[in-house]
Parts: sequence; structure tokens; C-alpha cells
Amino acid sequence: MSGSDIHQLAAAYALDAVDERERAEFEAHYPSCPVCRPEVAGFRETLSQVATAGAVAPPASLKATVMAEISATRQLSPLLPGVVVDLATHRQRRQRMLRTMSVAAALILIALGAFVVGRRSNGGDNGYADAAARVFAEPDVRVATLSGSGTGSFKVAWSPTLEQAVVMGDGLVDPGTGKAYELWMIDGAGPHAMHLLDSADGGQVRKPIAVNGSPTQWAVTVEPQAGVEAPTTDPIFTGAV
Repeated sequence: MSGSDIHQLAAAYALDAVDERERAEFEAHYPSCPVCRPEVAGFRETLSQVATAGAVAPPASLKATVMAEISATRQLSPLLPGVVVDLATHRQRRQRMLRTMSVAAALILIALGAFVVGRRSNGGDNGYADAAARVFAEPDVRVATLSGSGTGSFKVAWSPTLEQAVVMGDGLVDPGTGKAYELWMIDGAGPHAMHLLDSADGGQVRKPIAVNGSPTQWAVTVEPQAGVEAPTTDPIFTGAV
């Protein structure tokens, strides 16, 4: 499985809808992946919230309708003259189809559940997951781990080809009333504001950003929520590209 394909297994893994080979490959990959690990946690969190939401009883006629449809639906294709049906292959195809359908249905359920329970995801920016998948699929992606005196952690994955990055913060504390975390791109000319400005609700930051330049370092400071053009405080996280 290619490096880009494995990122697509996060939802299926959270739903226990992978085979043993996929499970082994994904479990070897995702604990250290800054994209897959939070995505799996997010899917599981939303599923747990959906599970505790109020249920609606199905109409009494539903069972009879389903049973009637089953009795009238052919389960296997008819045998044609001269054609040998490989039942094992048929069963594998059917299992793959059912798994794909279950994942698709569950993803719809997750999306609806996230809307119902009001789960915050990337400050309302639903483009984060797509941006992350694109960035990590690029051969030139560079992942920087930022460290320093701040509580929590930041990672920045940047693709020079795409001129785009995704920012991942975890375990963060409230920066204070009227304050926000700001990301800075540092090059030979100094720091440049990326206008990230996230208050890290729930202790997380998930943001895609455009990168116009060639950073040598990334830094994070706490700034006024309205934004500034130059840092007003010392960086609490820094990391080399």
C-alpha cells in the first residue's frame, strides 16, 4: 500500500472495517502520523457521541418491508452455460462491496453526528482533511516538530510544490481572553505572520495555510486575537524546517 493510500484508512480503521493486512499496516503507521492519529481519535469521539444521542424507533412496518424485499431479491447471480463461478472470489468481492458500503454509510453517519452534536473541527474549516491528504501525498513534504516552553505541541507539514502547509496543535492550553496562537514563517528576512490566529478550543489546532516563501524555521507566539504584523512576545514553540 502506498504512503498516500494508507491515509485513507483512518475512517475504516475507526469503524473496524479493515482486513487483517490493512489493520497491521495501518497500526504500524498511524501512531506516529500527525494526520491519521488525530483523525482516528476524531472519528471515534464523534461515533461515541452519536451512539449516546437520542434514538428514534423505526416504524413497525419496517421489518415486514425488509423481509419482503429479502425474499424477492436474488442473492447470487444465475449460472450461465459454460461459465464456472468461483464462489471464493464471489464471496471476497461481496465482502469488499459490503465493507465499502458500510464505511460510506458510517461516514455519512459521522458527518451527520458531528453536525448534530456540534463537534468543532478545525474552527469550522472542513477543508483541513483534504488539504492534509494533499500535502502528505507530495514527495517533497517536510514535517517540522516545534518545541519550546509552551504546554502541548505543534507540528507543521509543508509542501514547497503545493505552496501549502497544514498546522497541527495538540494538548494546548487556553491562550487567554482576547489572545490566540499565531504561526510565524521565518526566513532570511525574519518572521512573517501566517495569520493563523487560533484560540485552540478543545486544546487543538487544525488549520491549512498557504505558504508563499521558503521558510527555514516555524515559530508560534501568543498574540492579540485581532492579529499583528510582527511578534509582540517571545516564541513558545520553534522548529527548523
